[in-house]
Amino acid sequence: MSEKESRAERIKRFARIWALSRGNAGKSQEFMANGLGVSKKTIQNWEKGVSSPDLFSGSEWFRVLGVNPLPYYLAFLYPDLFDGISAECDDAVIEEAIELLVKNSTAQEKRQLLYLMAGRHGSSWYSLLQLFCAHCHTSMRSRVNAARMIADNYDMDEETDNLVCPSNVRPDMEMLRRSIEDGKNAVMTGAQGYTSVPTDDLRDMK
Repeated sequence: MSEKESRAERIKRFARIWALSRGNAGKSQEFMANGLGVSKKTIQNWEKGVSSPDLFSGSEWFRVLGVNPLPYYLAFLYPDLFDGISAECDDAVIEEAIELLVKNSTAQEKRQLLYLMAGRHGSSWYSLLQLFCAHCHTSMRSRVNAARMIADNYDMDEETDNLVCPSNVRPDMEMLRRSIEDGKNAVMTGAQGYTSVPTDDLRDMK
C-alpha cells in the first residue's frame, strides 16, 4: 500500500473489495442485503465507499458469499504484490509474497506452521505440502469428507492417548469442526467456498 495514497483513494479501493467479491461469487446486491439483514441502499453505499461495514459485518459479508476473504484483503493491502501471482512468477516475487504472509500470520499460526515443517511427527514436510496441495485441488465435497475423517481420527487417538507429539502445538478442533459444517453447507448450497472465523476472533466479537 503506497504511503502517498490518500485516504479517499484507500476508501475507494477498499470499497472495491465488496463489489468485486460479490461479482466474482455471482451474487446480487439484493442477495447480500437479505443475507446481512441490511437494506440494498446500505450495500450500494459500501460498494461505492460512501460508508463501510464494521468488522463483524465485513466478516459476515464473506460468510454469506461463501468465499475466502484473504485474497481480497491481501489485494487491498498489497495491490501490486499479490495481483496475478501464479506458479510462473519470478522467484523473487514469490519469496516476497511468502515473507509478507508469514509476517502477517498470528503467533499460533506460525507455531503450527513450524510444527508441520519441522515437528517430530514422522512425516516429511515436502510430502505434507503435496498432500495439502492435492487436497485443495479436489472438490469441496471431497475435502469435507477427508476433513471429517481426520477430525474423527484425532478424537479417537486423543481419547485413547495415541496422539503423536501430544505436548506440541495442537489444532483448533472447534475451528476445524465448524469449518467442516461450513464446507458441508457450501456443498449443499452450491457455493464456491466458505469462510470460518477463528475461535479467538469469535470471542473477541462477543
